[in-house]
Amino acid sequence: MTTPLAGIRILDFTRYQQGPFATVMLADMGAEVLKIEEPGGGDFGRRMWKEPDGFSAFWESLNRGKKSVCIDLRKPEGRDLALTLSESCDVVVENFRPGTMEAWGLGYDAFRERNPRIVYGQATGWGTKGPLATYPSFDQISQAYSGFAQHSGGGPGHRPEIPYPGVADQTGAMNFAFGIVTALFVRERTGVGQKVEVSLLGTQLALQAPELLHYLHFGAEHERDFRASPTVGHFECADGVWIMIVGIDQKFWPRIAEALEVPHLVHDARFARGFPRYQNRHELERLLEDAFRSQDSVHWLARLREFDVPASVVQDYAALAAAEQVTANGYIVEQEHPRFGTQRVVGLHVQLSETPGQLGAPAPRLGEHTVEVLRAAGVDAAGIRQLSESGVIGLPHHA
Repeated sequence: MTTPLAGIRILDFTRYQQGPFATVMLADMGAEVLKIEEPGGGDFGRRMWKEPDGFSAFWESLNRGKKSVCIDLRKPEGRDLALTLSESCDVVVENFRPGTMEAWGLGYDAFRERNPRIVYGQATGWGTKGPLATYPSFDQISQAYSGFAQHSGGGPGHRPEIPYPGVADQTGAMNFAFGIVTALFVRERTGVGQKVEVSLLGTQLALQAPELLHYLHFGAEHERDFRASPTVGHFECADGVWIMIVGIDQKFWPRIAEALEVPHLVHDARFARGFPRYQNRHELERLLEDAFRSQDSVHWLARLREFDVPASVVQDYAALAAAEQVTANGYIVEQEHPRFGTQRVVGLHVQLSETPGQLGAPAPRLGEHTVEVLRAAGVDAAGIRQLSESGVIGLPHHA
């Protein structure tokens, strides 16, 4: 059984997080990803989160399933090698500032001239147009500019918060992979390659579409409280564990009241319907908080599920990693690592029934595949030796 992207070859110039996670997703679906890194140090992601034993969860999670090829793109010979490799590739991806690849002679037009069917994916911070296009940006810059940090902190007048460093990068990467696969689909139908553009800023706006649309229509941000409503939020139980409930529909209100053993509240005029519940939300929250604090989380979770209320304990990573639910679905799996032995790693989050993806091999050593890829491109041993001696390429390195 073939993987969905078997036969697709990707020339990957991305680094850090947004671009690399996009190409991890494509590698998991069977694409061959040639990760181009500079000789010497390679992608800076190799050194992020690096622990004393040499393991970097950042690097491993964002670069599994790829082949590392070291080429100095600042040298003319390196540029020529990259263009040559693109002739046998379907996709080129990069996430430099706009203009960087063009300055090296490696922009979309240069690749398209060599390979008219190429899909060229460009991920940026700000988008390629506008006054900020060439400024540097990272995940948390995008969270700040897009309103995500301010709204997460409670809106105007509150202290901004970064609820999860990496959310702009990770969601941006998913958007990037979606755009690339869409362009490949179009090419299969029409034979036409094209350029794909995705940005951190654009993805952050898409991520906040309901909240942002509320502002665009009413001219004011949707109010944020500790809980979205008395029946949508987390409550602390007697054992100190929090339970999240989402009673977003009217049908859940009687179930919540019955489950929490406060059935007399169901028909209380203050709480019977959604609008009065919202008007009297602070009073209702206090009543529900008292109910949750009266028993432990095991008791309340069982009761809530008995009455079919959407509910979950609020877990940390330790509880999550021990949960049968994530292993049953292959969201956490075991994998053998050549240096670290058997590892539990995050599995595939997109699953296909007939042409499933496959977890990629652990992230490569720096330059591990340089010789293999160049030999396949027609460079002989003498040529590889000359390129290495002149510093155009880097050979395997234990980074």
